[in-house]
Amino acid sequence: MIRLRRLGELKVSSGAVVYRYSPRPDTVYFNITNRCSNNCSFCVRNFSPGLSGYRLWLEREPTVEEIWRVLQGELKVSDREVVWCGFGEPTIRLNIILDLTRKIKQEYPHLKIRLDTDGLAQLRSSDREVARELKDAGIDSVSISLNAEDEEKYEELCNPSLLGAYQAVIDFAKDCKKHFLHVRLTVVNIEKIDIIKCRRIAESLGCDFKVRG
Repeated sequence: MIRLRRLGELKVSSGAVVYRYSPRPDTVYFNITNRCSNNCSFCVRNFSPGLSGYRLWLEREPTVEEIWRVLQGELKVSDREVVWCGFGEPTIRLNIILDLTRKIKQEYPHLKIRLDTDGLAQLRSSDREVARELKDAGIDSVSISLNAEDEEKYEELCNPSLLGAYQAVIDFAKDCKKHFLHVRLTVVNIEKIDIIKCRRIAESLGCDFKVRG
């Protein structure tokens, strides 16, 4: 069984499947893959094996059953939200997200479910309607990493492996606005990014905006 492990404890064979972040004590975060289509220069995993006291680098990807078991063991009565996030891009395992989101909504209908994503799921799965599938499964809100004010800056900072990645992020935000009331675009707070221009992009798309620390 995969279990939560904190940094500084005994050596373990795998990272945390779910974890918490101290500023949001009523939220549980999922960590289901190391894989990502981008190689962002500012990504925390370039500098640390984990976050908020948790070792997040996975030696293997957990199964649906393992994720569900760990979540049930972690949830508290006070919890209000679960978030698909983690060290890698969760939508690389899109079907896992859909399956478990449906299960969570059935078993814990009071929990809100958010997806934090690089916004490239539709580009990776061009034969699907990703935003609609996420909504139908029970996702309540989507937070998309915009990370730059234009394609050139995005290519420089995020090093995407997929062609057309920046425009795909914009297009995915538009698709999500068709299905979700709450869509947020985010950027990291670093000098190279023009935060004002990014905010304007978010506003033009009707999305909320957040600067990540």
